[in-house]
Amino acid sequence: MLTVMDLRKSFIEFFRNESHRIVPSSSLIPKDDPTLLFTTAGMVQFKPLFAGTVDLEYTRAATVQKCLRTSDLENVGKTKRHLTFFEMLGNFSFGDYFKKEAIQFSWDYSTRIIKFDPDKIWVSIYQDDDEAFAIWKDRIGVPERKIVRLGREDNFWGPAGDTGACGPCSELYIDRGEAYGCGKPDCRPGCECERFLEYWNLVFNQFNQDAEGRLNPLPRVGIDTGMGLERLATLVQDVDSVYETDEFKKITSFVCERAKISYDDTSKVAVNIISEHARALTFAIADGVYPSNDGRGYVLRRILRRAMRFTRQLGITEPFIHAAVDPIVGIMGNFYPEIQDAAINVKKVIESEEKRFLETLENGMDRLEETMKELEKKKKKVISGADAFVLYDTFGFPLEMTREIAIERGLDVDLKGYEAEMEKQRERGKQSWKAAGGGLDAAFDEIGALAGDTVFRGYDVDSCESAVELMHDGEIITERLGAGRGLLVLKETPFYGESGGQVGDVGAIESSAGALFTVEDTKKINRTTIHIGKVMKGEFRKGDRVKASIDSVNRNLIRANHTVTHLLHAALRSVLGAHVKQAGSLVTPERMRFDFSHFNALSGEEIGRVEEIVNRTIWENIPVTTEIMKFQDAVATGAMAVFDEKYEDTVRVVSVAGFSKELCGGTHAASTGQIGLFKIVREASPGAGMRRIEAVTLKGILDRYNTSEGIVSELLKIVNINEPLLVKRVEELVKRNRALEKEIEKLKKETLSSGSDDMLSGAETVKGVTIISRVLDGKSADEMREISDAIRERVPDSVVLFGSVADGKALLMFAATNNAVKKGVDCGRLIKDVAKLVGGGGGGRKDMAQAGGKNAEGLDEAVKQAAAIARDMIKGLSQ
Repeated sequence: MLTVMDLRKSFIEFFRNESHRIVPSSSLIPKDDPTLLFTTAGMVQFKPLFAGTVDLEYTRAATVQKCLRTSDLENVGKTKRHLTFFEMLGNFSFGDYFKKEAIQFSWDYSTRIIKFDPDKIWVSIYQDDDEAFAIWKDRIGVPERKIVRLGREDNFWGPAGDTGACGPCSELYIDRGEAYGCGKPDCRPGCECERFLEYWNLVFNQFNQDAEGRLNPLPRVGIDTGMGLERLATLVQDVDSVYETDEFKKITSFVCERAKISYDDTSKVAVNIISEHARALTFAIADGVYPSNDGRGYVLRRILRRAMRFTRQLGITEPFIHAAVDPIVGIMGNFYPEIQDAAINVKKVIESEEKRFLETLENGMDRLEETMKELEKKKKKVISGADAFVLYDTFGFPLEMTREIAIERGLDVDLKGYEAEMEKQRERGKQSWKAAGGGLDAAFDEIGALAGDTVFRGYDVDSCESAVELMHDGEIITERLGAGRGLLVLKETPFYGESGGQVGDVGAIESSAGALFTVEDTKKINRTTIHIGKVMKGEFRKGDRVKASIDSVNRNLIRANHTVTHLLHAALRSVLGAHVKQAGSLVTPERMRFDFSHFNALSGEEIGRVEEIVNRTIWENIPVTTEIMKFQDAVATGAMAVFDEKYEDTVRVVSVAGFSKELCGGTHAASTGQIGLFKIVREASPGAGMRRIEAVTLKGILDRYNTSEGIVSELLKIVNINEPLLVKRVEELVKRNRALEKEIEKLKKETLSSGSDDMLSGAETVKGVTIISRVLDGKSADEMREISDAIRERVPDSVVLFGSVADGKALLMFAATNNAVKKGVDCGRLIKDVAKLVGGGGGGRKDMAQAGGKNAEGLDEAVKQAAAIARDMIKGLSQ
């Protein structure tokens, strides 16, 4: 039996023998494609090649591509073939071969390599594609009855996202036999039954769809094929579900063993979901996506929390999913080494998220269960948007999870009501993430499409002679550019266009006729360098001879900060471990910023060690050398590449002998000594599983020193003391301030105690529970909470119902002791029942809840009604 690994290797070897470049899988984060949240198909990384916007390094390619889709998340684990993370086998042609060869390759691999019975293979084609029909029938020999014509919905593919290559397609199916069929005499591919299982899609790319949805002929036609590896494995291994294939089976077995359960009809769905989601999380986090409340991070959080819901169904109440990372890495890490490198960090990220959600999962499930029971009691079918929002905002339940649980009970969620509650707080994972456009973006696109490649001279010189190739005034391309802002493109330039985290150069461009253009920034679109700035004198015309000169001091500062990022990267890996990977950077003249994968905040000792290593390397004044090498040769020598960065066949390797070697297209110092001094000024987290270091050299250190000197001078004036005594004087002031704060806190507590005495004197007692209800004057929510805490500390069986007006807004704050909750009090329900009286909404737990609204006039009635409902709650339980 062929294993999943056998299928990967056989596919690669087959197409390697057919002269295809074997291209590694790109990241799950699409590069330079704002229309997609995740890589959803094998062709995503090749979109520029199909569109003709970049030069071709090869005309044939094959990949095993990591993909992630969540459009059918609620079905994953419940059906036999739905997955979020999957692998796509694909072969591609960019103006090389077309339909005849693509069809032949698919047939040969299917019948010769994986030994499918030719008699069981059926194919579908686009309804008007007579060319494909003739190839299948006359060249391959497929009987005409097994060639099915289908419409655009079934056999016209693409694009992946809003834009890109697309075209008619042909699909290959396996006839699994009548036992899987519907019994209809016309059963064939396209039928909804399980008999004919599609396993390979051949897309004949002839068009490029633009942002307006128009189909334009591609500069070169191409082939884009996709074959889901997991689905293929079910056919090759003759199993009924992707979860029964060899690699998945190892993961589900691990989950069952660790959970001490068997894989049967009662546990199968939960085990499938946990196994599948753990696999998706492992790959996505390894590629740099971390759980959060928006964009890609929100999708990951949905996946993780859905998995946790099903661990709860198995009776697991501790963090569990992170434990599946190690077996997943053991199974797939040899083919995808990036998950081996990131395994420790991935486990920590998942475990942290699990602990965080477990804090609210039980209360959230209780709240949802109560809501659904109430609806069923009232014979209603829809959970309100307000209830769904409280589950999200208070308990961390993604809307989709709430809705999935509701649907399982025959209910639904008021989505419009939920959206109204959410307002502008979220961006949903089911929609494509749209990059924010504006400013000069349209001009950049226009220039990038029309201008030729710019020759970059800035590695060797700070100025050079050139000629004006294209000009843009911000609205249109123009033959002349006079006074005012504009964009210039030259045939060659010393200006570095912003890329790789390094900001663009500034400087000046002067024509032979005396016109002057000050360059305020430089951008790079594909291989075109665009100079952004202002004509200060004269006029520029297309073809003018010019002298382009960068600001050399500015460039030197950038060089120092860029080189130090390489030193920092190496030092971090030395101190923290090899799992550290660059996740982003910013290099400016004043400072540098470096984002990297690491879970914990750096300790003071670790920061000190990193600084020491970097500065020692600087002071050794080691030469910084650059080599031009073949990409594969560079990687073989140990050069570090930024994961998923696109590199050409020929790359620049920047080395600091014995310390650092990286692939980098930026500009660098000639030796480490030119960096002078390195100082970390801030270490923080930009997101889960990520750390960020901000640091300075040269001018940044001088600026920081001057700022600090100014602060010290001001402090000396304020406290009227000499500098050597400043620290002692500040310590005395801080000590005195703390003593005063304690005195104030003591007086505050005495005031609260006195106030609570007054409130208790007017309280009522029902079945042993003291009910204190009061509208307070001008108290904030925090102040009401402090008063309620003081009362609950003194009275173990009590419920506090407060209202107040603060900043013109009505506030309600209800709190109950644990004893009162046990006797029937539910502050969350109380808030829900009376919040409408103040024209607002809110929520919370049984022991504490709050709400806000615009109708202050309703406060008295709201508190009064809350007290009455609280009485009924207590009486109802006692009776």
